[in-house]
Amino acid sequence: MAPRRSRAEALCTTAAILLCGIAAFVVPSTPSLAQPTGGGGYAWDDPDWRFVLRSRPVKVVLLAGSIGAWRDEPYGRLLHNWCGNAEVRNLSRVGYGAWQLYEHFRTEVLDNPRLTLGAPEQEYWLVWNGGLNSAGVSHRTNHYIRRTFRDAHRRGMRVVGMTLTPWGSFDDERRWGGARGLETWRSTRRIVDFVMGRIPPREALGEHAQHRELDADAPWASEELADVRIDLYDSVLRDRGAAPRDVAEMRRVLEQDSRARRMLAAFPEAVRMARLDADSRILAELPRWFLRPEYRGFDPVHPNREGHRLIAETVCPQLPESWGCSCPSAPRASR
Repeated sequence: MAPRRSRAEALCTTAAILLCGIAAFVVPSTPSLAQPTGGGGYAWDDPDWRFVLRSRPVKVVLLAGSIGAWRDEPYGRLLHNWCGNAEVRNLSRVGYGAWQLYEHFRTEVLDNPRLTLGAPEQEYWLVWNGGLNSAGVSHRTNHYIRRTFRDAHRRGMRVVGMTLTPWGSFDDERRWGGARGLETWRSTRRIVDFVMGRIPPREALGEHAQHRELDADAPWASEELADVRIDLYDSVLRDRGAAPRDVAEMRRVLEQDSRARRMLAAFPEAVRMARLDADSRILAELPRWFLRPEYRGFDPVHPNREGHRLIAETVCPQLPESWGCSCPSAPRASR
């Protein structure tokens, strides 16, 4: 029986599916053909997929949501073209959160009768870049990312963990207005920090820490974390040069926000004032954690073609030597 989703996750996923379903009619579409070394067409995101390139001993599965499923020169296809030893197959799906991606990975990779993991003289890798479609429920998202990493390792795969990319806009009041903005940012950061291995299990997983085979507060086991960790959130994609908003104005916003008042009500006065000051500064700095406008696609969530190239340029130099990557350049310096 599949685990039940929380109401918050179901609503989040439904909204993501509606958004990305509309996007499917907007995103420019190009044929899904990469040109591997040696020439010839290759459908790198074929739904009836299997590994077929004998000349590429490093077998890679890319697992992400709609960003990974982007069609217009996506980063996964660029990595396939640049890394001559790696055969990259794309299992990304529009609208999928961490739970759906975990189930998809289990069906398409771990339980797939067409796929034999562990063939001699081959490496098997999972490249993870999912979780944005379930970013509003970060503890549950991290729980399923952890399970994906664990199950991949137990089947002899190694893992490249790519964090969420910068995203958001103050035009989206439902997620980024007032105290909601603080919650959205903190939830996003919790997912990023888990993928990077920066926070302990209890902080990353919340109540889901009890589902670990280890004690809930025991340090991470190596199988629960990515072997290669790449921070795309705090990268050249981030609009770090954006003008911050006025701190005093943000404090007034929070003081008038019933959600913020409820969050702080249990604290003593001195602590409440200190938290309000800190939260006002965070809220003022949020524009610097959004995707840079010149790298936005059809919305402030999905990188455009140039954004995908920057992702690939950021990731490529950090990939294992065995992949045989010829990276075209270092990522451009941020503003």
